[in-house]
Amino acid sequence: MRKTSMFLFLPALAILAIVLPVRAQSSSELEKNKNVVRSFIEVLDQGKLDKYSESHAADFVAHGSTHDATLEEDMAAARDERQAMPDMRATVNQMVAEGDLVAVHWTVAGTNTQPGMGFPATGKKIKISGMTLFRFKGGKISEEWSFWNMLSVLKQAGLYPAQP
Repeated sequence: MRKTSMFLFLPALAILAIVLPVRAQSSSELEKNKNVVRSFIEVLDQGKLDKYSESHAADFVAHGSTHDATLEEDMAAARDERQAMPDMRATVNQMVAEGDLVAVHWTVAGTNTQPGMGFPATGKKIKISGMTLFRFKGGKISEEWSFWNMLSVLKQAGLYPAQP
């Protein structure tokens, strides 16, 4: 190898030696965050709501369109959903992670056999897909933004008046 080639090769090698471990660490952190989300969705799926807070930071915030909810409020909403649909199942359709964010496309299905979520018991099956963006801090979920079609839920529950 000529001296000029060696002169260019060594700095490039040094940069790779620094960047590759950082990238591997990032990838590892992304997988850890995705695993936390998988565990959380499993808690919802199996109705093990006593484990709900294990995946969340104490100062967690669920950002809503009209109100930001605390961890306690978010847990209460999950209990209310489980009450309304005791057979509720939650599944992950797709998950993508970048930086401190994990995006999840999910599906929830169940039968509205009990009052809850502001609904009376209708006996209707409900299946809804949505997306949630989770922000992580210190290996825990610190923020959440969720989006789904509530009109579809109301129609499936038989609570939206039929159009003439």
